[in-house]
Amino acid sequence: MNGSTTRRRFFGSAALLAAPLAAGTAVASDDLAARLAALEDANTIRALLRDWARGGVAGEAAAPAANICGFTLDADVSITVAENGTATASVPCVVETATPIDGNETLVEMARLQGDGIVRRVERRVLHGSFVKRDGCWHLASTELRA
Repeated sequence: MNGSTTRRRFFGSAALLAAPLAAGTAVASDDLAARLAALEDANTIRALLRDWARGGVAGEAAAPAANICGFTLDADVSITVAENGTATASVPCVVETATPIDGNETLVEMARLQGDGIVRRVERRVLHGSFVKRDGCWHLASTELRA
């Protein structure tokens, strides 16, 4: 009968050891829920930036400058979400610009008549966007292209 008390002590000790693990699981699930919410916010902000970039190229959204004819966003997006329901994002991008050639010289006029009176450039820039969360949904507040 002495062996049963040893067995009871063993299971009692195991229960004492399992209690902190159960409490740790509750904390871990809260942490997991917060991480999941942050990941969903970041994915939504990335999608908003992609949609804005597509709209800017297609002419549906306002381009940040008049001479921009297209841009491509990189995959590296830096997103900072604040507690007050705002966020900022920075993403490197390639910007294609098309600037009309100035002047009234004969060669410029000939180039314009042939549909080639434009100087095209490709530049690396950084797109900065600010976002606001209203009624549980993220909205694009403003964008700015920086060199």
